[in-house]
Amino acid sequence: MFRFRLQRVLELREESEQAKARLLAAAQDAADAARREQEALAAMRDSSRAELHAAHADAPRIGHLHQLGFVLQSLDQRVQNAGEVVHAADEVVASAQGELTDAARDRRVLDRLKERHAESWRAEEAHKDKLQMDEIALARFGRKNDGTSHT
Repeated sequence: MFRFRLQRVLELREESEQAKARLLAAAQDAADAARREQEALAAMRDSSRAELHAAHADAPRIGHLHQLGFVLQSLDQRVQNAGEVVHAADEVVASAQGELTDAARDRRVLDRLKERHAESWRAEEAHKDKLQMDEIALARFGRKNDGTSHT
């Protein structure tokens, strides 16, 4: 029976790769949530900007325009902050993707090593079987020749 000496290391690498895949999925979910938040804030800002333009056309009161300007300024800042959060989340995703790629490469190295060892083991076993079959054939041939030479 073939036994790979580094099987436990291979299993640990597989577990590490799976953990990194889960981290990547979580990072992508966080980045998507941050992007949705940014888009919602941008939509709210655009809506407020449209309301400000409509108020200008209706002979607005100064207090109302000032309040809308303050709201727009606040929304602009929040959209900018949300953009920074999205950028940071995208960097986390890129880092997690790199770690997953490295983990997959490390696992594949051990997989290939295991396959080479298995191939070598199979070839050695086939050679042992061939030698054993040759010995059996020689023994039979020897017995057959001994039996025919005495008669």
